[in-house]
Amino acid sequence: MLDKSHESLTRVYNALANPTRRQIVQILKERGKAGFKDLHDTLKISVGALYHHLDSLEGFVAQGADRKYVLTDDGRAAISALSTGEERIMANAAQTPTAESRFGFFSRELLFGRTVFNYLSQEPLRSLPIAAMILALGGAISFLTNLEPILLFYLNPTQGIAKTWFLLLFPLGWFITFGVADIMCNLFYHRSGGELSLINSTAFAMLPLLLVPGLILLIQPFSAVVQSATAFTILLQVAVQVWVVCLLSSAVSISKGLKMERTALISLAVMYLNITAVIFALSLGLF
Repeated sequence: MLDKSHESLTRVYNALANPTRRQIVQILKERGKAGFKDLHDTLKISVGALYHHLDSLEGFVAQGADRKYVLTDDGRAAISALSTGEERIMANAAQTPTAESRFGFFSRELLFGRTVFNYLSQEPLRSLPIAAMILALGGAISFLTNLEPILLFYLNPTQGIAKTWFLLLFPLGWFITFGVADIMCNLFYHRSGGELSLINSTAFAMLPLLLVPGLILLIQPFSAVVQSATAFTILLQVAVQVWVVCLLSSAVSISKGLKMERTALISLAVMYLNITAVIFALSLGLF
């Protein structure tokens, strides 16, 4: 019985250790109920961050038939714990280990770009020029190298497509990626909003695709040597695509507030749709 009580207290402390979650619970206590937009306007955090905190409060907060959020019985009990044991909650949060292994830092920052995506989601309108620069750079590099990076493929145009269209292929690939990811989030997980944040994040997630054509552009005199190293080129392309899938998963996760295991499925779906489009384009003789 003591173990159950301890588990219950631990669950409350873990949920309410974050100040934003305590704010959400307090708002619902005072107002009785609140819609997503009401909470978003009051807290002034990104859509993805709000979804994440609401997911973390599962069991304490629920949606009614009118789609508004209310406190559950456990949530009302948590309010009591908040008012009588806030010092203990804060102490529990302070005891959370902050040390992080090098591998953890590498995967979180380099492989998944969590800090960058969090920054992009804070003020997405301010970050929009960065996304535009990435798309313009991608179009320019694709045009100059005569290569278009599409997942596991770096394709050269044939007579079926004018080289000038390569200025638009990279931005078009980004637009399709963004559109499919946004539609899938809405369709399968009922997550709407955060589109501007997703626009910036998906543009950044596609940046590694420019590594191979960018490298060829920088060492143009030695491009024949690079292209002759078939095994190295293939391994580099595969590594880049895996990186892009990881970044895209993280971008959708932060923009929409979804868990990584869910966004990984969205990223893989985007990848296979892209491959299908490439095969279709090859069958039409466009490449």
